[in-house]
Amino acid sequence: MSLRQTWWGVTLLSLGGVLVVAIVIFLAVVGRYWWEIKQGRGDILAQKIYSGFTASTSTNNNVSADRVILERTDAPYLGNADAEVVIVEFVDFKCPNCLAEAPIIKNLVQKYGNKLKLIIRNFPVESLHPGATQLATIAECAYEEGLYWPTHDYLYNRQSELPATLSDEEIKNVIAPALNLDAVRLKACLANRNTTVRVNRDYADGLQFGVRGTPTFFVNGEKIEGVIPLEVWDQFFSKL
Repeated sequence: MSLRQTWWGVTLLSLGGVLVVAIVIFLAVVGRYWWEIKQGRGDILAQKIYSGFTASTSTNNNVSADRVILERTDAPYLGNADAEVVIVEFVDFKCPNCLAEAPIIKNLVQKYGNKLKLIIRNFPVESLHPGATQLATIAECAYEEGLYWPTHDYLYNRQSELPATLSDEEIKNVIAPALNLDAVRLKACLANRNTTVRVNRDYADGLQFGVRGTPTFFVNGEKIEGVIPLEVWDQFFSKL
C-alpha cells in the first residue's frame, strides 16, 4: 500500500469518527429537548417564583417592544384583558403535549381568570405533525366568527381521530357542521391569503423569540417550555 493510500485511509477514518461523534451529540441534544418538552419546564417557573419573579403590569407604558409583539392584541384570549399577568401560549393542535396541557390551562383560567390574560398563538410544527397548519387556519377562521374556543376544544378532543389532511368534503360535511360554521364562509376564509398570513405571522414570531416546540409559554415575556403541572402554576399565582 502506498503512502498516499495510507493517508487517505487515515483521513477517512478520522472523518468517520468525527461524523459518529457529531451524530451522537445531535441525538443527545434532540433527546434531551424532547424530554424537556414532554416533562415540561415547571422547574424554571418554580425557580422564578422562589427567586422573587414578580409580574409587571401588562398595560404599563414600559412594557418592552418584545412583549408588544408577543402579546398580540388581535389574538384569541381568555381571562382579564387588563390583568397584570399575561401568558402567551404557542400551540400546535396536533401536538400531544399541547393536548396534555389544554385541561390544565382551562383549569388555570377558571381559578385565576381575574389575575391573568391567556393569549393563544399558532405554532404548527408541520414537519412533526402534518396537517397542523390546516387546523391552525381553521381555528383562525372560527375566531373571525366568534367561535374560537369551541373550535379550540373540538380540535384537541378529536386530535387522534382527525386525518393528516382534511379534504374539502370533510371540511364541508364534518368540520363546519360540528363547529356551527357556515361551510361557504369557512371555505372562503381558508382560501383567503390574509388567514394564512396570520398563521404564518404567529409562527414567525415564535421563531423570533426562540420557540422550538409546543407548548411554549411566555409569562410576562419570560419563556417557559413544555407541559407545566397545575400545582406549579398554583405556586406561581400564590406568590403574586
